Amino acid sequence: MAIFTYQTVAAMQQPPVGALPSPGDVAIVAGYHIYDDDGGGTFRLEVPTGPYADRIDEGMVFDCVNSDTDTRIGVWRRIDQGPVRTAWYGIGNVRANGATTVTVSQTAAQIERAINAAGFGGVVVFSGTITLDRTVHIPTTTQLKGEGEGWDRPLIKAGENLKVMFTRASSTRIWVTGISFEGWIDGNAALPAGISTSVNGYGARTIGFVLCNTTNRADLDSEFAFCRFYNMRMGIVGFGRNFLVTRTHFSSCRYGIVIHPAAVSTTTDVTIRGFNFIANRFHGCGGPRQQADVVLTSSVTAQDTGLGPFEVGDIVVYRAGTAPTGLKDNVLYVVGADGVLYDRASPNMYIIQEESEENEEESDETPEPIDPQAITPEAWGAVAQTFQTVSGGGLFDRSSTCIMVAGLSDALKGGLIADCYADDCRRFYHGPMGDMRITGVTGYRGYETLVETVPEGTPTASKAINGAITNCQWTCDLASPTTYRHGPAILIHGSGVQVSNNLIANSVEHGLYVRADDCQVTGNIVRRSGTAAAPFPGIRVTGTGCLIDGNLIDGYEGAPGLDLPSPTTSMVGTNRIAAYPAGTT
Repeated sequence: MAIFTYQTVAAMQQPPVGALPSPGDVAIVAGYHIYDDDGGGTFRLEVPTGPYADRIDEGMVFDCVNSDTDTRIGVWRRIDQGPVRTAWYGIGNVRANGATTVTVSQTAAQIERAINAAGFGGVVVFSGTITLDRTVHIPTTTQLKGEGEGWDRPLIKAGENLKVMFTRASSTRIWVTGISFEGWIDGNAALPAGISTSVNGYGARTIGFVLCNTTNRADLDSEFAFCRFYNMRMGIVGFGRNFLVTRTHFSSCRYGIVIHPAAVSTTTDVTIRGFNFIANRFHGCGGPRQQADVVLTSSVTAQDTGLGPFEVGDIVVYRAGTAPTGLKDNVLYVVGADGVLYDRASPNMYIIQEESEENEEESDETPEPIDPQAITPEAWGAVAQTFQTVSGGGLFDRSSTCIMVAGLSDALKGGLIADCYADDCRRFYHGPMGDMRITGVTGYRGYETLVETVPEGTPTASKAINGAITNCQWTCDLASPTTYRHGPAILIHGSGVQVSNNLIANSVEHGLYVRADDCQVTGNIVRRSGTAAAPFPGIRVTGTGCLIDGNLIDGYEGAPGLDLPSPTTSMVGTNRIAAYPAGTT
C-alpha cells in the first residue's frame, strides 16, 4: 500500500501520469478546492463492481482517472469517521485561506447527496456560508446540524427568486439545530412610504421549510432548536402536527411559524396537536396593516399585489369576505398550475426542472431523483379547491403574524406556546384556541392586535372550552405612527377561552375585547387603552355567559373601564376601575 498526498480533490481525481495509484492505496487530501478548506480527508482507492460506480457523489466517493488515457483507474472512497460534513461536498467551507465560502453550482444537489450519504437518521454538519440555487428536497429522516455557536453558526442564504429552501415529504422526522437561514429580498417590491425591505418581511419571497405529508401521515415529528430565520416570507410551514420549535429567533419575517392540518378533508384525522413553541424570539415580524392584500376574483393567476402575481407553490392564507367563495376562512391554500388551489403543498410544487435534468446524458451535476410519489399534487393526496367569482368578497393575506395556526377550531386539539418574546411585531398569534395554552409570553411594542382567536369552525361547531391565555405581558407602542396601529391588544372570537393574569398596556383600542360566549376574564391588569384624546374601555365583553372578576382597569378619563351590554348575562364580580391621571400620557 502506497500513500499519496494531494492539495485538492481535483488533483486526487486526476493524478499525474508518473505517480498513478493502485487499488488499496491511500490518499491524504489537504482541501476540496484549496488547502485547508475542511473538504479534504483520507481516501482509499477501490475498483468498483456492479452499481458501485453509481455511488460517485463528489463528497464521499470520487472518480480516479488516468489523465493521460482518460480511463478510470478506480474510485476514491472517503474513510473519515464521524458525521457527514457539507465541506466534504465542496460547500460551506470555513477555512479557505480567509474566505468564508467557496461558491459552487448545484449546492442544493450537493446537500441532498450529503443527506443520502449520512443515511437514515444520520447527521449532516453545516459550516460557513452556503447560497442555495434551488430547493433542497430532504429524502429521508435526518439531522441538520450547524457547526459553531451564536453569530459563528453557519448561514444558509436563498439565491435570487428562490421560493422554498427546504422541503421534507412523506414520513417527515427531521431535526435542525444551530443554523441561520436568510431569505431573498425583492428590492423592487412596492412599499409604503418609509418602510424598508428589511422590516417586517417586506419584499421577502422565501419560505424556510415546508413540511408536508400524505393524508394518512399527519405527524411531522420534527424539531427546530437554536436556529435563526431572517427576511423570510414564512419561516417554518408545517402541514401536519407534532413538532417542536425552541430557542429560535425569527427576525423580519412576514410569518414566523405557520401550522395547518395535513388536509381539510373531514374523512381523515386532520387534527393539529402536539406542537410546542417554547422560548423563541420574534422581532419585526408581521407586515404593517396597509400591506396590499389580494382581492379574489375569478382567477388566482390574474392577481397582483405589487409583489408580483401568484406562482405555483405560493402559500396564501384566505380571509373570508361578505360574498361566498367556496373557500374556508383562515385556511391555507397552495397555488398549483393554472391557478388551481390545493389544500396543502406537495413536493412537486417546489421542483425546478433544470437543463441538467432534462439532458439524458449522465452528468455529475444531476441531483438524485426526487421522491417518486411526488408526481403531481393529486398523486400526493392534495385536494383541489373550487371557488366562486367574487368581487371584493375575499382576501389572500400576505402579511400576518409571528405564529399562525391556520385552520378551524375543531381541528386544534392541543398545543403550547410558552416563554416567548416578541417586539416590534404586528401580531404575535392568530388562529383558533382549541385546547391550546399561551403562557409566559412578553409582547413589547406591538402595533397591531397581538393575539386574535377565530370563531369555532365546522362541521361540529364545538366550543374551545380549554383554551387559555395566562400570565403574559402585552405592551403596545403609542410612539408608532397611528397609521400602523389597529385594534385591541387581545381579541377573542372563540368561545370558552380563559384570559387570566395578563398585563395589558398602551393598546390603541381596547386592551381586551371578548366577542364570544362562556369566556373567563379574571385577574388581568389593563392600563391606558387608547389615548387621552381618544380613550377606549379597558375591557369590553359582548359575549354571553362570561365570568368577569378580579380585574384592575386603569384607563383614561372619558371611557368606561369595563364595557358590557345592558342587560348582560355575564357574571360580574369585583373589578377595580381607576382613572389614569388626567393630562398624563
